[in-house]
Amino acid sequence: MSVTHLPNAHYTSLLSAQENHLIGYDVDWLNKLRKKASKTFSATGFPTFREEEWRYTNISPIEKKQFTVSEQAGKIDAAFVKTVLLEGCYHLVFVDGFYQAELSSMDGLPDGVTVSALSEGLSEHEALVKSLLDSTVESTALGFINFNTALFTDGAVISIAENTVLEKPIQLAFISSKEAALKLSNSRNLVLAKASSKASVIETFHAVEASCYHTNVITEVVVEPNANLTHNRFQAESLKAFHIGGVYSRLEKNAIFNQYNYTFGASLSRCEIHATLGEASDCTLDGLYVGQDRQHMDNHTRVNHAQPHAVSNEFYKGVLGDASRGVFQGRIIVAQDAQKTDAKMNNRNLLLSDRAEADAKPQLEIYADDVKCAHGVTVGQLDDTAIFYLRSRGADEQTAKNMLTFAFANEMIEHIPFEPLRLAVLDELLKRFPQAGIKKEWL
Repeated sequence: MSVTHLPNAHYTSLLSAQENHLIGYDVDWLNKLRKKASKTFSATGFPTFREEEWRYTNISPIEKKQFTVSEQAGKIDAAFVKTVLLEGCYHLVFVDGFYQAELSSMDGLPDGVTVSALSEGLSEHEALVKSLLDSTVESTALGFINFNTALFTDGAVISIAENTVLEKPIQLAFISSKEAALKLSNSRNLVLAKASSKASVIETFHAVEASCYHTNVITEVVVEPNANLTHNRFQAESLKAFHIGGVYSRLEKNAIFNQYNYTFGASLSRCEIHATLGEASDCTLDGLYVGQDRQHMDNHTRVNHAQPHAVSNEFYKGVLGDASRGVFQGRIIVAQDAQKTDAKMNNRNLLLSDRAEADAKPQLEIYADDVKCAHGVTVGQLDDTAIFYLRSRGADEQTAKNMLTFAFANEMIEHIPFEPLRLAVLDELLKRFPQAGIKKEWL
């Protein structure tokens, strides 16, 4: 159900004010695409909680804040950058939505592999950018997608050559500076894994300090036949920030796409993970969201089984303390011709407080008759019997609760194969357990 909602005049005015200052304003096809998105946004605005897809998330605080567009990157200490860059990666660093060449490193890329900022690579890789941009998002794009298309200041373009195995992951590090307060950061990433290639991409989101800003980032992914792409998304924004993001992917025949989503930061966050599956493709969507204080975390997945013999597996876990709220909306669509589909979806939530809330809405739309589809949802609290057992072994009550909570969440972390990322996500999880009882050296 679509509900027309006139946008805040402040954000509409930003579109016209920025149209001649953004990358690609002098590229005819890109300028037309931006203007089309701007016109659509001006007519419909941001989504509202009156729409079924957004019924659990009210984004009116974003409208009320009236964020402005960052005109340039703020200053940032190189020492801080080192704390968020993962070892053993190629690095593209963006500060406040702008590429920072001096902080990035792509040395040693194999021939035929493109890793570039849009701002630097648009002219050299224009055909590639044109083929990918706006190619995987739905035609009835949501307001934040149109807003992103109209206003993105930069982003990454990645292309993995055919039959190429990229040994090192590519990290896209998005950092908000001190000057980012009350600013918008819009980024667009384009990823192509060509036939029979294999690669890993990691997006990370951090802030120098706990300021209020808005991140809006869209990633479009195409995985060609027999290619294998892993995509990780690690969001650890300021707890005062707003974060809207999405990963929109298209899998071709026999393609493999693994997407892992780890959400810890932002006062209000929403992440869309969508995948359209080709014949005999394989898609995994896993996620962990850990909320505290009054954080609101909305995870929305959509898997479209468009062709037969495809397999999809989803497993999301939420840990919600204090007055935080977690949302999981998972939708699996099996087309009429998508026979022999195998689709599973599971969401488990752990509430640590009587004030915490978990909302889950799994959906199956099946139009084929020879399929295997299943979904499950649980919302519960810590097991009193398990707490008693640990206390009988010498742990105090708080330590026992911490150990059980950690074990629940760590199931989603311990299987991360790339150690630097696993340790970074683990560090973020351990920040939620300040009491004694959980020590990293034990793990």
